[in-house]
Amino acid sequence: MQKHLFQNQTSFIKTQKRDAENMPPPLTIPIIAVVGSRHSGKTTTVTTIVKGLTAKGYKIATAKHIHQPQFTIDTKGRDTWKHAQAGAQTIIAVAANELTTIKKLNTTTLSLSDITKNTENNIDIIIIEGFRNLVAQAQTVPKIVTVKTKKEIDEALHVFKPILAFTGVASQAEPNTQQIPLIDIKNQPEKLIKIIDKRIGPTIKMRRETKDQTGIDINGEALPLNPYVQKVTRSVLIGLISTLKGANIKGTENIQIKITNPNKPTS
Repeated sequence: MQKHLFQNQTSFIKTQKRDAENMPPPLTIPIIAVVGSRHSGKTTTVTTIVKGLTAKGYKIATAKHIHQPQFTIDTKGRDTWKHAQAGAQTIIAVAANELTTIKKLNTTTLSLSDITKNTENNIDIIIIEGFRNLVAQAQTVPKIVTVKTKKEIDEALHVFKPILAFTGVASQAEPNTQQIPLIDIKNQPEKLIKIIDKRIGPTIKMRRETKDQTGIDINGEALPLNPYVQKVTRSVLIGLISTLKGANIKGTENIQIKITNPNKPTS
């Protein structure tokens, strides 16, 4: 029986791999990166994007890379700071209108997926500020590059791909030869929002239409599943869970199953 089960599992995996090769990439949350040199207008660009996309009804998450090695969002002497000093690895602070999670860990080895997987699934788009080494050549992460001079525009064309637009204090510089828009977001913010919306709008629409589908993440990476496999996986898991004591399954629940390697330390 075990041999038969193993053969069925092997056949299922081979079929899934074959189907995955012919499938489009999974509909992960779109990411837009704002990158550029210091004091070139990155934060101003991020806040302009967030304001414009929020006005269109999108739910936004942001992430910012902070260079100061000793930086902490906590405040020395506060109760949460004392929790960390006592040895807590994760500190959760809950106020009337805010919930903050502070994790004490080495972030120098984190990948982009490690960072963005902390985002809730109901978010439509993630805007990240910085992280240039993680996103420079990432083809799935369009960039808005903030620049101060024409020279920085030329350098960025060799460092970052793909680039949606240039912004920043050099917005009055001469147009570059690559036909990439150079936008003055102070006077024309809607132009940048239109470019971004055109790029990520279709993906967001498709994600919203497929919210009820089944997904599997392995180490933070989404595994492509064709509609048939999604349906079978969902039916099998719901059928199994419904037999467990205390489970009252109606079919409309948001169910999460987590499997970890007991021999691998968690971050």
